[in-house]
Amino acid sequence: MNTLQFIRETGIEQFYHQWIQPRLRDKKAIGIAVAIALLYSLHRKITKPPANLRHLPWLGFYKYHKAILSNVTVDQFSRDITLPVMEKSSGAFLQPMVGYWIIQLTDPIAIKQLLQKIDIFPKSKINQGDDGSLMYRFIGGDNILMLNGDDWKRHRKIANPAFTRAMPVKLFGELTTTMFKAMDGLGKKIDVLDLFSRVTIDTIGKAGFGFDFNALTNRNSEWVENYDNVKEGMLDPFFLVFPTCDTTLLKWFPKRQKVHDQLTHFLEMLAGIIEDRRKTMKEARENGTEQLVEAHERDLLTLMIECEENENATLSNEELRRNLCIFFLAGHDTTAFTLSFMIYELAVNPEMQERARKEAIAILGDDPYDKLPDIEDTKQMSYINAVMKETMRLHNPVLSTTAREATKDCVLNGIFIPKGSLVSADILDVHRNPKVWTSPYEFNPDRFLPGGEAEQKTSAGTAWIPFSSGGRICVGMNFSLVEQRVILSMLLRKYKWKLPSDSIHANGLKTHGVAFGIISSTNLDIDFEKRY
Repeated sequence: MNTLQFIRETGIEQFYHQWIQPRLRDKKAIGIAVAIALLYSLHRKITKPPANLRHLPWLGFYKYHKAILSNVTVDQFSRDITLPVMEKSSGAFLQPMVGYWIIQLTDPIAIKQLLQKIDIFPKSKINQGDDGSLMYRFIGGDNILMLNGDDWKRHRKIANPAFTRAMPVKLFGELTTTMFKAMDGLGKKIDVLDLFSRVTIDTIGKAGFGFDFNALTNRNSEWVENYDNVKEGMLDPFFLVFPTCDTTLLKWFPKRQKVHDQLTHFLEMLAGIIEDRRKTMKEARENGTEQLVEAHERDLLTLMIECEENENATLSNEELRRNLCIFFLAGHDTTAFTLSFMIYELAVNPEMQERARKEAIAILGDDPYDKLPDIEDTKQMSYINAVMKETMRLHNPVLSTTAREATKDCVLNGIFIPKGSLVSADILDVHRNPKVWTSPYEFNPDRFLPGGEAEQKTSAGTAWIPFSSGGRICVGMNFSLVEQRVILSMLLRKYKWKLPSDSIHANGLKTHGVAFGIISSTNLDIDFEKRY
């Protein structure tokens, strides 16, 4: 294919006008040559997988990237792009990325073997993005998510006991009551994505590092605006597909530079909090004036600094900051999206909503005031827990685990993985795999009740992995699950809700974010009616 054919067949001119021109500083100076150079280079080098991986079926390079740049919904991507290839496979297929191909596993047994063999399959540096990019600056570097070997064990040694001790159930409940007050001023129809984004940013701010974002009480919070812009910037498909434009060519994209500046401001805030916390804790120990706060209600930063002494391991201020960024992303965005998708499913399935409400009332009572659950209450919420798990199966915010790199030739449940290959557990597709789950696109919480389908499907392999699994399972899993149970149970007692008839989600939840791997949505308005 020559250059002219390439331009015609790939729709390069339309791509230029839609994706490149709006982002440039000088819209006339650089021209379409940038797009031609980038895309034609990709065409010549990486439109087919390397020979040693061609024993696996693969997604078409152009079809995949066209889907990303078109911002297709996750359902469209799952049904139209990956499902046809997945059905031809024995539990794995190849997905094209910029500069490499990655093996996506959809077989539960192969996934279990992958996630258990952390020495053979360490995390790849490819997960962090290019050095200097917005994504690298926020989630890259030396942190618990990206590190391997002894360095990872050192981080985990401090983070594990901190998360074990930190379970601020009282804080979850108090912030939920603050959320109710905020809802009073929003009217009947409420954008739950915005609502839960605010309650979870306040939660992770206070529970993570003792900082009050005032997201619920101040709708014009500078910090919320900064973080939202950073988050949207990381999800921008253009800069994910063309990372050079986020680093070397950044000066050509002034709007992108502004987002980088906002991230710098956010990171400086975290660094200042860490430095001040170390100083005040040291002074308190020396003066004997340490605050008598129960361990489970202390913030994670305080607990991690305490654990440095108890576990004979230390983290630098920079390492602490990078870990707080990971906790922030995982504890805020993914929890907010899960809560939003859960509310949607209960809105379109009113009988399930009422069943969950009856359970909440049976545990917390039906008196007309806001009852805060305690930790023992949350352990009794079997159907609410099933609703949560089914939501994370069908609409899990994270589409796949971070990429691992095979250090030697290996076979995972009959699937040959050559040395040097990148491989990931495909959360989206194993959760929707018709060879694994009955009617996988149907929302059915009963799967996760005792004796349900989930017990059978997960007994031999790993078919439900919203928090990954094995030695590198998400350290904040229980934190997130308890927070969800508290918020949902209190909402069920306080409100009934339904989907507005004019919702863009009337024919199914529309979610996006395939490029970055964390899904989100827009305009998810819900009609709420108070019960008391």
